[in-house]
Amino acid sequence: MHTEAKLIQGLKSPSTFFYRLGETEMVPRFGKRMTWLFVLSALVFGFLAFFGIGMDSLAKEATSLTPLEYELEKTMFFFGRLIAGLLYAALILFFSSLVFWTISDHGEYRKIVMVQGLTLLILLLEKLTFVPLSLFFSIEWYSSPFSLGVIAQSITSKSFVVYLLGAISLFKVWMIYLQYRGIKYLTRQKSWLVWLVIVLVNGLFWALNALLAYLDLSTLI
Repeated sequence: MHTEAKLIQGLKSPSTFFYRLGETEMVPRFGKRMTWLFVLSALVFGFLAFFGIGMDSLAKEATSLTPLEYELEKTMFFFGRLIAGLLYAALILFFSSLVFWTISDHGEYRKIVMVQGLTLLILLLEKLTFVPLSLFFSIEWYSSPFSLGVIAQSITSKSFVVYLLGAISLFKVWMIYLQYRGIKYLTRQKSWLVWLVIVLVNGLFWALNALLAYLDLSTLI
């Protein structure tokens, strides 16, 4: 059966998307879709870099650099973020899918990658919200009103905890909900096992993101 499951449809009507994804014998235009997702991820990361988001460490060195050196550093930062966007897409699409695929008795790897395509779209959408928050309100990503970072800052002064909870947001809840529904449908595994793997994989990413922020490195996840 050739039934096409469109990624945008998955955000609006996940039930229909997962049904079509499960019924199709092969994922049409898989390579083209992955290419567009990689390009989109790089563009979003580049968009944030264009507005100087994530350049805190570079800004601290501005006074010790000549104008030419500073512009060169900014250019390198921009292209570095483009590469980071590609690596980010690879982690979300392929690494996470590989972990989820290991618990599957029925799900095909490419179909699980398609589920992760939804995940990537949601995460990129969240990153776009950082632009107005930063430009108009000078709010860092971990202080986003959509995340637990605001609550964390009211109960603790430990940076790592703030960064960790700041990575957990309403967008992540939406993402995990779709992950669970998609992976559960495709793998036919028990609910507790699906939840366990989802929590472990996402928890690892959030902890890594918090560690990068704690070490004052550019956050990737």
